[in-house]
Parts: sequence; structure tokens; C-alpha cells
Amino acid sequence: MLAKKFRLQIQNWLKNKDKRIISRRSYFFIIRMSINELFFSRFGVIISAKVSKSAVKRNRIKRIIYDFIRLNKFYEIGGRDVVITVLPATAELERSEIEKEIIKLLNF
Repeated sequence: MLAKKFRLQIQNWLKNKDKRIISRRSYFFIIRMSINELFFSRFGVIISAKVSKSAVKRNRIKRIIYDFIRLNKFYEIGGRDVVITVLPATAELERSEIEKEIIKLLNF
């Protein structure tokens, strides 16, 4: 799991309307990025019940994403807040396919 320092508090991030947001979209994810004043990046994952009715599957997808970010040290690329919204088509993907899609969209 990603360290708490590198996880983004999504509720506070969504409330702040002052920042400029860059958005990227694929069939499986929506990624929103904004600049923060820190020397590291923070990540948050939003996954709704529309993706899967099973909380086990939703948590599995969230763990895959956080683990992939941690292993590839994307948090060391400084100064960004990144929110990854998972879309319903992601429920059928395998771990490797999820990782490929995230790399494709996270071109810092």
C-alpha cells in the first residue's frame, strides 16, 4: 500500500476550485492532475459501486493501482496531485492491463 504521506485526501481536493486541472481520459480511467507546492506527488483513487457491486473487487482494483504507483515510485516525480477515477469497464481487466493503461495516461 502507498504510504499515507503520498495519498491524496480527495474530499479536500475536490472542494478546492482555485487550481488548474489537467484531465486525461481513456475507456478505463479518468486522470485529473493539478500542481501542488510539495516536493512529491500525491495520488487518490475514486472507484464507485458502478464499477462492481462487490466491495472486494473494488478494493482489489484500488490496491493494484496504489501498489503499482508505489513500486514504480511515481510519487517521487514532484509537485503533482493526481486523482484516478476508475470507470466500469475496468472491472474486466487483469492486473497487467490495468498497469499498462495507467502508464499510458500518466505521462508526467
